Amino acid sequence: MPRRLIHLSLVGAAVALTLGACAPTRNTGQSGGRIDPYSTTRADELDRAANAPTLWEFSDQVAESLAQRIATIPEINNSPYRAIVELGSIENRTSTPTQDFELIQRRLRSRLLSSNVVTDRVKFVEPVAVMDREHARVQGEGYDPLQRDLSGGATDRYDPNQTYVLRGSFFESTRGGGATSRYFFEFELVNLQTRAIVFNDSIDHAQVR
Repeated sequence: MPRRLIHLSLVGAAVALTLGACAPTRNTGQSGGRIDPYSTTRADELDRAANAPTLWEFSDQVAESLAQRIATIPEINNSPYRAIVELGSIENRTSTPTQDFELIQRRLRSRLLSSNVVTDRVKFVEPVAVMDREHARVQGEGYDPLQRDLSGGATDRYDPNQTYVLRGSFFESTRGGGATSRYFFEFELVNLQTRAIVFNDSIDHAQVR
């Protein structure tokens, strides 16, 4: 190759490297489009709410832990019937919107429903009040032209001794005007009748903005 062409090629490479060095870099999720839900974006770093990927990982952790331990919970494993589980209340003592915790609670239930080990021992149901409203809607708000026995417009009730509630509690401690936050997240499975906690899993999390 002639010397002049070699010189031009080297100059071109140098310019390309210089332009590449000057090009702005973007954090994950800043360029738009789909992202990995477990990735942390710049918006996550700046927001006052709890880090979203941490919430995702926590719901995965609880689902895996409960799936592994469900067979060792005496009250459930020794019962002749499948235990009844419904989603319970969310206690939110953080600056994070409650709907974020409701989301991971629903996500947790979905993960558990996909486990044969869990569903062999547990039946998941919607809250009574929710399904009573649906029952009334389907039956025309209680009006029955065929005069059938609608049992008062109520859905099935279950034995409280065999019913468990999956509750979530979320707490936050801040320092430096919110620059540092420390969190405690917890899910527990509680017997509706005895109030006994038969399963508990929690995580400590801290983040700096």
